[in-house]
Amino acid sequence: MNAPKKPLAERILDAETLASRWLADANEARETGKAKRAEECYAKSQFWLDRANYLRGLTDRPAPRR
Repeated sequence: MNAPKKPLAERILDAETLASRWLADANEARETGKAKRAEECYAKSQFWLDRANYLRGLTDRPAPRR
């Protein structure tokens, strides 16, 4: 059984929150010299930022896949 979808505003907020968390993790990894981990976190942050922009209707590109 599928759970009901969250309201659009909540999904946008969730995506923004996750983008911010991954960006913070990336910055911390960069500061501690973990370049590979930082790049992985930056990529995940960009994924969630792209998703938030898609949900807002600010892009013509399809939603990123998980």
